[in-house]
Amino acid sequence: GSKLKLIPHILSLFDEIEVKTVFDGFSGTTRVSQAFAQSRFQVTSNDISEWSYIFGLCYLKNKKQPSEYQELIDYLNNVKGFNGWFTEHYGGLNNEGSAIQKDGSKKPWQIHNTKKLDGIREEIESLCLPEIDKAVVLTSLILAMDEVDSTLGHFVSYLKEWSDRSFKNMKLKVPKLFVNE
Repeated sequence: GSKLKLIPHILSLFDEIEVKTVFDGFSGTTRVSQAFAQSRFQVTSNDISEWSYIFGLCYLKNKKQPSEYQELIDYLNNVKGFNGWFTEHYGGLNNEGSAIQKDGSKKPWQIHNTKKLDGIREEIESLCLPEIDKAVVLTSLILAMDEVDSTLGHFVSYLKEWSDRSFKNMKLKVPKLFVNE
């Protein structure tokens, strides 16, 4: 799980030893790696998950100021959505508040957000962005979809009734970046 609340304690363990390099072997969200990088450690971050790799590029390799991404984020927020792969597999209709679809399945997102997700994903691919810029906008997209889901935990349990947050419209924001030297 998240180590966010443990980060001050983890960092304090390094106060009295002379270490400049840290290996975060199961980095997940990269929060611990980010904390070490912001504290001027040389960080190697590793995880088997593709999304963790994307987060690592976004937060640990970024050399741009957050403001430099705002125009791109605004552009992507205005992309028109469509019925694509995510909508087909993960988008659900409201059904008077029930997330259970006609086929009996439950879906993690309402269709208005998966359509937007499909449009933005296709546009990101068409832009041929540099790897780190692409990771920044993909991180923004992952975080935005997390704010409009109807799940518990790590998307392993979809709720029977749509969560209040699932009715909101997904909107990208520039991630909380720092310029990593």
